[in-house]
Amino acid sequence: MEDLFITTKLWNSDHGHVAEACKDSLTKLQLDYLDLYLVHFPVATSHTGIGTTASALVENKELNIDTTISLETTWHDMEDLVSMGLVRSLGISNYDIFLTRDCLAYSKVKPAVNQFESHPYFQRDSLVKFCRKHGICATAHTPLGGSVANTELFGSDSYLDEPILKGLAKKYKKSVVQIVLWWNIQRNTVVIPKTSKIERLKREFPSF
Repeated sequence: MEDLFITTKLWNSDHGHVAEACKDSLTKLQLDYLDLYLVHFPVATSHTGIGTTASALVENKELNIDTTISLETTWHDMEDLVSMGLVRSLGISNYDIFLTRDCLAYSKVKPAVNQFESHPYFQRDSLVKFCRKHGICATAHTPLGGSVANTELFGSDSYLDEPILKGLAKKYKKSVVQIVLWWNIQRNTVVIPKTSKIERLKREFPSF
């Protein structure tokens, strides 16, 4: 497995069970260690069992937040994983600039990565610059803005129909998807788009 870089996340409901959750992931992946382990979301929800991703919503659709566990406590538990040799690097996900600043203040092991939504419709410039200044790799999840899914579910505008992006795609003889991904890459942001269609992957990810 030395030629692969394996990353996974601590689920919201496992903030009080960090070591157990990490070991469960290692068992499922059949690994001795993780290259990168991320805090999935900056909130602890009620525990639903190690390795489960059950909804933390209660009957009235409110999030069942566990107010007894702080993000600082969770992070120090994450740092213990490094000491134990179970994880090589730590990261955060969906942390805004203020939570990222706080994490830097209380951390002994600095987060290597902050993974958050970023695309032309939601640029997060201040957060990207803050991460770069402090040596944190800014990683854009949902770098395509959830385009088609969000349009179908919420009726929001899709970048696929944005005239400026379509004009750039025509000018440079690229697809709109490639233009949007390259926009993020050019500002030193790692992009992690996903697709369930192999043909789309081959089409959108030839050499830029």
